[in-house]
Amino acid sequence: MATEAKVSELPHCDICAQNGMETPAEYDFKTKMGPWANACEPHWIRYRAFAELGTGKGQKLVTK
Repeated sequence: MATEAKVSELPHCDICAQNGMETPAEYDFKTKMGPWANACEPHWIRYRAFAELGTGKGQKLVTK
């Protein structure tokens, strides 16, 4: 199960962006509300559907 995804640069946190902030997202994950999101660690902890990472659950984003 993949727990990390390599990206060329970190996207912005989708949740912080709703408040006009440009926080780097460290996770791409399924939220407990249903859709997937890119989010910073505090928002991953608050909104994640699963406590662990893996295929179908979420990945930690790492830069190449």
